Amino acid sequence: MNIVYVLPMTPTRITLAVARMLIGLGAWLAPDLTVRVFGLDPERSNRFVGRLFGAREFALAAALLAAPGKAVATVAAVGAVVDAVDAVAGFDETRRGNLGGRAIALGPVGAMGFAALGALVYRESSRPIAS
Repeated sequence: MNIVYVLPMTPTRITLAVARMLIGLGAWLAPDLTVRVFGLDPERSNRFVGRLFGAREFALAAALLAAPGKAVATVAAVGAVVDAVDAVAGFDETRRGNLGGRAIALGPVGAMGFAALGALVYRESSRPIAS
């Protein structure tokens, strides 16, 4: 018999998933507007790459919400690693002079925030499940 452990939807898990979903939907459905919100120039941005980013964010959100109990920690950890790598890429672009203030705040700094939330979800979901 397969036993499925169901973890409660913590506020941290919901917040991270909803934020990812909103960013993902925005980047896919309204790429130019989303790029502007992030402080970038839509004329210099590639809509296709933006939509790839949006699909990735949406997939990470869906995986986090749909993961059964024992998989939540793994899904959260994968998302946190993705966000950490995004932050490194963003800070590299900052160093190169390619990002302005709002783009820095919502890009690499935002990615660090998402990585921290992912780490928190990982920690919350790694606790022993009460029986």
